[in-house]
Amino acid sequence: MPALVTNKFRIHNAKQFVEAFDEVSFTSGTSVTDSSGLLNTNMYLFIGKVTSWDDDQTPPTPTDAVANTHYENWRDMIAAKKITSSDVSHAIPRKNWTNNTSYFAYTHNAATLFSQDYYVMTDDFNVYKCLANSDTTSTGAEGTTSTVKPTGTGTSIISTADGYKWKFMYQISAADALKFVTPNYIPVDTVRRANGLLANTFDNSPGQNQYDVEVTAAASGNGAIEVVHMTNRGLKYLGEVSTIQSGATPSVTQVKIEGAGLSPHTLGADDCVVNSDIYFTSGAASGQGGTITDYNSSTKIVTFSAVADAPSDGDSYAIGPKIVISGDGQGANARATVNSSGAINAVTVVAGGNNYSNATITVIANGSQANSYNPTTATLTPVIGPAGGHGSDAVKELGGVYVMTNARLEYSESNNFTTNNDFRKVGLLAQPKLSNGSFASASVVDQATTVVLSSWNGTTYAADELVTGATSGATGRVVDFTGNNTLRLTDIIPAGNSTTAGYNGIHGYFTNSEVIAANTTGNGGSGASATANGNGSVTGGDLQRFSGDIIYVENRSPVTRASDQIEDVKLIIEF
Repeated sequence: MPALVTNKFRIHNAKQFVEAFDEVSFTSGTSVTDSSGLLNTNMYLFIGKVTSWDDDQTPPTPTDAVANTHYENWRDMIAAKKITSSDVSHAIPRKNWTNNTSYFAYTHNAATLFSQDYYVMTDDFNVYKCLANSDTTSTGAEGTTSTVKPTGTGTSIISTADGYKWKFMYQISAADALKFVTPNYIPVDTVRRANGLLANTFDNSPGQNQYDVEVTAAASGNGAIEVVHMTNRGLKYLGEVSTIQSGATPSVTQVKIEGAGLSPHTLGADDCVVNSDIYFTSGAASGQGGTITDYNSSTKIVTFSAVADAPSDGDSYAIGPKIVISGDGQGANARATVNSSGAINAVTVVAGGNNYSNATITVIANGSQANSYNPTTATLTPVIGPAGGHGSDAVKELGGVYVMTNARLEYSESNNFTTNNDFRKVGLLAQPKLSNGSFASASVVDQATTVVLSSWNGTTYAADELVTGATSGATGRVVDFTGNNTLRLTDIIPAGNSTTAGYNGIHGYFTNSEVIAANTTGNGGSGASATANGNGSVTGGDLQRFSGDIIYVENRSPVTRASDQIEDVKLIIEF
């Protein structure tokens, strides 16, 4: 049976993942401490695998076998760092605004919207959604090229001189730019929480600007019509743009117009502009207008449905065809102006209305001159906004099915992360427990097995080499050897047939007093040897092995660490 997993389903899953890092903040607008570890997810970025792949430049694809995700990755684990709610963000593909580029205009009936270039980021880290692209069609197809960079952070639709219309969505803060902007992705977020409050931001100005956009959009309601696309502009529509003439007293229903029309299409006959619209663009009646019900070509007096405020002589007006929006919503209203050819030059939405799920537009004009001028009918398509309006939820509107995590590994992280070896695995570990059984919440954990040594033979253990416990038979790989007495190991494999209890009471693990030796030089090892220094000299990793869930793994070419080095690790997960 035909079925569809919608983009909203993917976004929903992505949102659930992001919210898991701080459930209370997303619910109440404030963050709380949850020591139980049950409310918010304690998520860690881990690194692992010191030994080489078969081909270090072409790491193998991870498999989802239990042996891999649950066991092998744990054995390879070196250390982990907690990811906080401030270290995670929804992400979308990066689309830089570029001069002389065509952009797709949003339309509610575009099945391929999320694969189109319908939004941009400018060089000042402002993100805009394209609502119209000049000669756009009802399907949102690319029209003319964009030659004017959109600017501004207000709540109104931004019109540029190249005919494009843009909606400011949000501005990426300096802190988020540092953390989450990559050559291929940028962060996206919704700053209102469930209770309508503004979430905490690193930079309040960008957050407040986006909050204003979200609130303003939400106030317009669902199914608003804010933009009209033109498939065909038509021809020979009558219109005029001028100022109110003296010689008659302007009122809320009558004014004297110039009556010259737009050459070569004059307003030369009585009632020629009946059923057209007149709108006032300056003075007390600015922004108001009405349908023309009568026109006297001799006196140049037009009569129209009443406006709220009377205009005055010298106020500007525009006459153009009447735009009738029909559909299952209410309140949408638009006006049109025409050029000297009588083609519709622009359609301005006066009121978006609400609750439309479908709508059509009819163009009415040219009253008694229909036979004389017989206009070519324009084809206009109203564009119904997304649920909540344009800008109400940037994550949903821009297709935020990606989630990016960012973790900075700073030097040795208080000696928890080795700086003497490389790593080849990174991944996400959810809800691990400490060795005592409680949920881990520390910012950094060391997962290597540590052995304090004595009776060292003076030969340095080599990174990555295999060492074996002489009594237990357990093996491990060297992470590092420091101070000539401290050995850190990973990839611990206990001896399966050992009858000797290890440091942790489990047979087959390293003991507190055995010799731990590498292979001899001739057998490919360093020949290093030392003895575990008595009771408590062997300690396992901070985390209880195999606890929690490894939910993401990425195999990489080796990443070499150093004591003066910081790694900025970004993981991008597509839902």
